[in-house]
Amino acid sequence: MTRPVLPEGMSLSHVLELVERVARHLHLGAARCTVLLRMMRQTAPADWLDPNRDPVCYRAQQDLAQELGITDRMLRLHEKGLEALGLIEIDTAANGRRSGRTLSNGRRLGINFRPMVEIMKDLLALDAEHRLQAHRISVLRLECSAAKRDAKIAIERLLETVPQHPALPKLLRRYTSWPRRYATFRCSGELEAHLAAIGAVLEEALGCLQCWSEISGRAEARVPTISNTILKILEGGGTRLPLADRAVSRSSPRGRANDRPDQDDLSWLTPEIVSEIASPDFRFCLEALRSSGPVNERVLRSTAIMLLRDLGITESAWEAALDQMGSLRAALAVLIIDANRSHPVTPTRSPGAMLRGFTTHDRVGDLDLSGALKSLLRRSRVAK
Repeated sequence: MTRPVLPEGMSLSHVLELVERVARHLHLGAARCTVLLRMMRQTAPADWLDPNRDPVCYRAQQDLAQELGITDRMLRLHEKGLEALGLIEIDTAANGRRSGRTLSNGRRLGINFRPMVEIMKDLLALDAEHRLQAHRISVLRLECSAAKRDAKIAIERLLETVPQHPALPKLLRRYTSWPRRYATFRCSGELEAHLAAIGAVLEEALGCLQCWSEISGRAEARVPTISNTILKILEGGGTRLPLADRAVSRSSPRGRANDRPDQDDLSWLTPEIVSEIASPDFRFCLEALRSSGPVNERVLRSTAIMLLRDLGITESAWEAALDQMGSLRAALAVLIIDANRSHPVTPTRSPGAMLRGFTTHDRVGDLDLSGALKSLLRRSRVAK
């Protein structure tokens, strides 16, 4: 009889890691999961890959119970529970003996893990599904954090310009009602609803500011700028449009935008140029997010957030860059780092460290972001 084996490329160590990741989703408690992992480690690693043998734990029940610090009765209850979940098969002699000896029919008495091997593809699919969900939750948390910055800046600008605006009390109440931490949000759906609520406050605050500027007749250039809003830059058609955030923004504490404007001159950027210099991965996410709408700061920021995990950039490194550089420049920094992974001479080795370096250079005022983007553009055109 041919026994099932692990998928190609997997070993016992991979299975142990997989069980630790999916234990909660299989409703395995900590104690039962510990028992399962201990019994798995008592099997021969080669048996998981041998079509002629089942992986079997044949340690005596009393010995296992003593090692785990539980009673024999408790160990039997755990084994019954694991068998009910379809992870093991209890195959012992009539007297409960677990010899591990191969009988004439090929049976080996003990705790047989053939059922787990048979459902390995289902366990892998379950793991992939929940890892994808975890990534989605991580992305949404970062999106919510960035959107809250936008809303805070918009409300503060409204307080500065129209402190008696009738919409301010309601906007402030809604803003202060949001939880500071995301532990209360258990799924991506709740985070999506929270993000929509933040977006509604942001749009209302921006609408109030826009309405005030139109009624007051105040010159647009003198209206306090709001970082991270829908920008005029990159709105399509290859038109070179000015960057909206040229004044110093509260979300960008570097305070040097007017000191060295050449390094912040991004007015030459167009959607076509961004697509030309971006890596295939960045371009794919960008096109998926922009859908039929314009390429703007929010789309670029969301694209960068989606790629953080694959690049190995931590949330703390991204948050620091966002605080220092603002959404647009932080997103473009990620674009540069991602594109330079394929640099012919000095490819990016540590994207996270490189982003932190960008943040530090920006803080002291010597980050030439525009120059780096132009260098990417020249290299992409030479390669063609």
